[in-house]
Amino acid sequence: MYRFKLEALLNHRRHQEEVCQKELAQTERLLADEKGTLRRQKKEQRDNIQKLQAKQKKIINVSDLILSVNYIQLLSKNIEDQTKCVRETTIKVNQKRNELIIIVKKRKTLEKLKKKEWLVYQQKMMQNERKLMDEVASTRHARKMS
Repeated sequence: MYRFKLEALLNHRRHQEEVCQKELAQTERLLADEKGTLRRQKKEQRDNIQKLQAKQKKIINVSDLILSVNYIQLLSKNIEDQTKCVRETTIKVNQKRNELIIIVKKRKTLEKLKKKEWLVYQQKMMQNERKLMDEVASTRHARKMS
């Protein structure tokens, strides 16, 4: 009976691949969340700039103007921080993707080796069967001749 010597390693590689796929999916979800947060912050900043421009067309209290400007500056700082966060998460996604590619290559290499060994095993079994059939035929022929 055929048994692949590295079956345990192949199973380990499959498990590693599964874990890495889950980690990649989780990191991609985090990236999508971070990008969503960044879009919302940019929209809020645009909205506040438009409100400030609308206020400036009217008579405006200086303290309101200062508050609006300070809030827009705070939003700009938050957007800057969130952009950095998106960049870092994108790097993590790319690292996980590269890690997964390496793991998949290792698994596929083992699977190719397993298939190759299986084919060798099958050929050997067929060869043994042919030898046995030849021996049986030779024995029958020898009996007929006797």
